[in-house]
Amino acid sequence: MGGNDVDCRGALGRRSMLSLGTTAWTPSPLQDPAVSQAFSSSPCYTCRRRRVTCDRLIPTCRKCDKAQKACLGYKKPLTWVHGVASRGKMMGLTFDDITANKSSQATLVNGIAGPEEHNSAESFPFGSCCFGPAHDASEVLPGNPGSFESWPLSSVRGANGPEECQKADMALSEWDSSDQRRKDQIECYSHIPLTLIDPIFQGLDKISRYYLTYFDRKFCKLMVLFEVPHKNPYRRLIQMVNVSSGVCAAMAAIGACHHLHVLHYSDQHPLDNHYLKSKARSLEDGEQFARSPNAKVRVTYQHLLLLKHRALSQLEQNLSNPETRGQDTSIATSLLLMVLDMVESGRGTWKLHVEGAKRLLQSRFSPLGEIDEDGSPRVPCAAYDSFNTFLAGSCMTFDIMGSTLTPSGSWSEPVSSQLITSPNLLSDTEKEVWLGCPGSLLHIILYISSLRHAGSSSQTLGPKVNLSTILSQINAFDPERWTREVYHSMYAGTEYPFPDHHFSKESYWRPPEPAESNSPLSDSDALLHLASAYKITITLYAIRILLHPSPEECTFFAEQVTTVLTHISLIPPSSELFKSILWPTFIAGAECRCPEQRAWFRDKLDHMWRQCWTVNIREAMRVLDAIWSREDQHDGDWAEYFDRFGANWLFI
Repeated sequence: MGGNDVDCRGALGRRSMLSLGTTAWTPSPLQDPAVSQAFSSSPCYTCRRRRVTCDRLIPTCRKCDKAQKACLGYKKPLTWVHGVASRGKMMGLTFDDITANKSSQATLVNGIAGPEEHNSAESFPFGSCCFGPAHDASEVLPGNPGSFESWPLSSVRGANGPEECQKADMALSEWDSSDQRRKDQIECYSHIPLTLIDPIFQGLDKISRYYLTYFDRKFCKLMVLFEVPHKNPYRRLIQMVNVSSGVCAAMAAIGACHHLHVLHYSDQHPLDNHYLKSKARSLEDGEQFARSPNAKVRVTYQHLLLLKHRALSQLEQNLSNPETRGQDTSIATSLLLMVLDMVESGRGTWKLHVEGAKRLLQSRFSPLGEIDEDGSPRVPCAAYDSFNTFLAGSCMTFDIMGSTLTPSGSWSEPVSSQLITSPNLLSDTEKEVWLGCPGSLLHIILYISSLRHAGSSSQTLGPKVNLSTILSQINAFDPERWTREVYHSMYAGTEYPFPDHHFSKESYWRPPEPAESNSPLSDSDALLHLASAYKITITLYAIRILLHPSPEECTFFAEQVTTVLTHISLIPPSSELFKSILWPTFIAGAECRCPEQRAWFRDKLDHMWRQCWTVNIREAMRVLDAIWSREDQHDGDWAEYFDRFGANWLFI
């Protein structure tokens, strides 16, 4: 008995070890134990991948047979060492591709950027385009955002239908060459973006992301009176890029146009008289950009043409659809195209977009005769929220200021006449527009322009009767009070002191010393001087347009021009309001007769041109030179020059 007990305990021990270690397979009662079976020392690779216990039976695993799985056996399967990855970030590539790319990364050229340049397109990860302050725009925005010399421009120029326009849009992100596509894949995987792509930019091509980033970082600050965080309405338009491709293309085109001017004009001569006369007008046809020795300029000019073509095509498509014709995106696209034409030249084509926006806004305003149940006039539907107020007010500002420098009788009935039911619309948007003209003075300019364009002749007797009323309304404007209100509305809780400024009262003019830019009150002082300059120049404009006085009848103009230039001199170039002085400077310069003042005026415009890089500033200097050269022909009446020339200028 004792021996049998020992044998039983040994058998139980061996059975428990087999069940725990699974080192051998115990045959079932149905199998013949006499049949010899061989077992492997390691599980098969199919059971390893399935993560199940293998019976290790040779030649094939019985569990794989029952599960109807192909047993891979007990030897290590073959591995493709130089194979192409099927998933992950290396998908479609091999390790040899990455190694070769790293070794030749210094000599790899994408587009026109040379290997010796530090700001080549290779060094800029487009996937990291975002609105955060991770990089300065001058560091992360190269001159060449990609290779566009291989684009099928002929197909873009000949696009007539939506299908062809769509093909042209696809050319912004796709190339026909398989070698180029492979190079782009290698470049994409070899550059890990420092930041994630902004969700707003998802689905956009590299070029759109690049110029939208440029628009956000370099141009948006030029479109508002003061750059206040989270209060720039043009940055709100960036949020519409995934809703409207027209808005996206228009903003990208503005960024491309502004960047083109910086690249092309930054190393040219100042705006002296000889340079302006020697340079023929070549901006509109683009010859100087297409033939530029700088390859970055040529490629950026191609970007501008393609993006502008896309914006115009999308706007045309929206206007042809009754469901999208009156949407905010159509009005926003028209507004951005006005800005684009102002940046390009400030002449002619902006008026077409203004007229189109006026018709769109006209359909959104309630009829004048409608009255609510409580007896109050119905407010236009475009003024219900702040964004629609910004769109309507900005379009009206372009309309009003554009009417001041157009030929008599060429201005259509303004949509601003609807302001009878919404008198505060211009005042509500004066802080959101870079113009800097108070809303009450804009109403006066609107009235003057309506009198000028109402009759076929500018020498009518009707406007003369209303001149005294107009001048009294202008004199009633208080620049200090308006500055205090604007300052409190933008910077709540900040007191605004009004220092006493000494103005020169001599008969001759001396340029005053510019204000210190680091003064804490420089912005508030500059706003006061800007409002004062507008008040005086609107007075000069009203007298010139409605009375057309001779030089003997307007001898006091010289003193008023001196006062205007003194106010402008106290706005330093480092001030945010320096971009707002174009219209009052042009009106004062047109009435200027002093050679020293004209020289100072040209220098001031050159500073403004090299700070803003909008071509309407250069065109304002050209027009002033033409007015000064014809001073003796029309008794110094520059309004007659605009009527004879027939151009529509936008100098704001």
